[in-house]
Amino acid sequence: MNSTKPENTALEYAKQAGDAANQQAYQQASELYAQAASTGGLDISLQWQYRNQQALMLAEFGREFRNNTALEDAIKLYEETVAELAPREERPDDWAATQHLLGNAMGLLGQRQRATAMLERAIKVFENLLSARGREQAPLAWATTQDNYGNVLGTLGQRRGNTEMLQKAVEAFENALEERTRERAPMDWAATQNNLGTALQVLGQREKDPKLLKKSVEAYKNVLQEWTRERVPLSWATTFNNLGTVLRLLGETRKGPRTLEQSVAAFQNALAERTREQVPQEWAMTQNNLGAALQSLGKREQDSQLLEESIAAFENALKEVTRERTAMGWAMTLANLGAVRMLLAEMTENSSIALLALNDFDEVVNYFQEASHSQYMELGEEQRKKAQALVTSLSRQ
Repeated sequence: MNSTKPENTALEYAKQAGDAANQQAYQQASELYAQAASTGGLDISLQWQYRNQQALMLAEFGREFRNNTALEDAIKLYEETVAELAPREERPDDWAATQHLLGNAMGLLGQRQRATAMLERAIKVFENLLSARGREQAPLAWATTQDNYGNVLGTLGQRRGNTEMLQKAVEAFENALEERTRERAPMDWAATQNNLGTALQVLGQREKDPKLLKKSVEAYKNVLQEWTRERVPLSWATTFNNLGTVLRLLGETRKGPRTLEQSVAAFQNALAERTREQVPQEWAMTQNNLGAALQSLGKREQDSQLLEESIAAFENALKEVTRERTAMGWAMTLANLGAVRMLLAEMTENSSIALLALNDFDEVVNYFQEASHSQYMELGEEQRKKAQALVTSLSRQ
């Protein structure tokens, strides 16, 4: 006679699921947690625990392997099964945990979709959770929810160009930092500072507000206190890339070159870890950003050497951002290259460089025409006409 208790049978499945999860075999882990939850005779709290883990494994698979179907399945499981097993009135902590994970899955899926409905649903889930679970009851959990709420607000606010929503995102991150202190949770503090820096950058750029951009710089510098090169080299490099971008935006509002010089230095720091061999796409992105910073500084200082360095950076970016891989990114980077070549040609009165710029814009306009991007085609045509006029002017000299 088999006297094995259902809890023990379920636990065996759960242990196997945990081992699978450690190997990033998230689909297998999800199936094993489903078997654990289906064990007959389990009480409702254990059923909830294993169904919750089943959904979490689906969400992790969706996150790590960019599988949107898995995220959709996780959301359905949270809504139709997991939430039913944790009524808010009977088990408020389990209910809150379910809502938090549901909001996360919705937010991640919403970031990947063009439509905004899933982001809107995630915002409602987080707002409902924040109204039900106050800061006093679970301060760090409240802060984590505020952080995730801010991310979804920031994504939707940026997509819609909604200033009020971006301001609410900044407020959510600031709320989170009241509990996520550096002393209590240093890495979480740094992550929220990073999110705050991004929201302030987007808002400052949109509002053309140097004060907000300066706050963004301060937030990113805070991040670097914990995300050190030794501890998390790629996160350290990403932060320097973000810092370089906001320093360029801020530097373009100031008369002197110092802030733009700091922007260039930030991108060069980022490239120390963002190498082409290790992370080719991120390397190309930072090369493009470095090119833009050098272009702004070269124009400000009327320095042809800096403009030549800008051209080299954009050319580096184009080694990875090819028309075959990412056509739109290629066209934008090529347009950046053409623009800085025009600046250099004008500064040095060099018709050969002007002709290269014209060739760049010819390619860009042809692509936008083929891809039916009428708005970008008009901008490209405008730049091509300027390049043609410059070629004609310099050829007469």
